[in-house]
Amino acid sequence: VARPMVDPEAMGEVDPNLYPQAKEATHKIRGKSDILEMLCGSVDQELLPVKTFYFFFYAAFGSLFPLMGVYFKQMGMNPGQCGLLIGTRPFVEFLSAPFWGSYADR
Repeated sequence: VARPMVDPEAMGEVDPNLYPQAKEATHKIRGKSDILEMLCGSVDQELLPVKTFYFFFYAAFGSLFPLMGVYFKQMGMNPGQCGLLIGTRPFVEFLSAPFWGSYADR
């Protein structure tokens, strides 16, 4: 059934008879097992160890760098040295990203 054309200049209420009735949900969640099935049921079991590794790797990696400044300060470095060491990694990533991108495209 084609939807009727809408006149943008028209004012007033929409006639609900022009549109089909909304369909009922095809999948209803009944409990915890259905929620787990919905969230994890589509995970490729063959790739689960790899996905788990990357999840924990990036969780550790992401929680490490905010604390590096505190660690360097505890090692007795001044703020300038801490900033230089912490700023080196993003600067090297910025400079090397085009090279690695072109290398990966080969």
